[in-house]
Amino acid sequence: MRVIPHLIGDRGESGQALVELALVMLVLMTLVFGALEIGRMVNAWAIVTQASREGARVGAARCTLDAGCEATVRASVENSLAGLSVADARWVMDGGPYQAGDPITVRVEFDVVPITPLIAVFVPGGAMTVVGETTMRLE
Repeated sequence: MRVIPHLIGDRGESGQALVELALVMLVLMTLVFGALEIGRMVNAWAIVTQASREGARVGAARCTLDAGCEATVRASVENSLAGLSVADARWVMDGGPYQAGDPITVRVEFDVVPITPLIAVFVPGGAMTVVGETTMRLE
């Protein structure tokens, strides 16, 4: 008995499977690379938040004794930005005069640029800004 292939239902279904694979892979790759970019952003946020804490702590401990403590705070913030580009980070500290008991705030910002072109399409402005801000009382 001879079976004729077009009667069994094998007409062009291999092309259909290829199209389905392409559609599923697009969604899957978007999810995988999106998760990686979110991981990079959370990592940058943790580093920036820690840098603001370190800067505020140094400022709280030294700014009542030293009016020119900004250089010391800058060094502390820059040392805490390990793993990120220091040149791309921005930071601001409250201005003096500094008196014991007053609050001091250090704010650090960093723009995370997606490295995946597929995800960069979905990011408005081309970068995601992460911010760390810490306020401590001067000692």
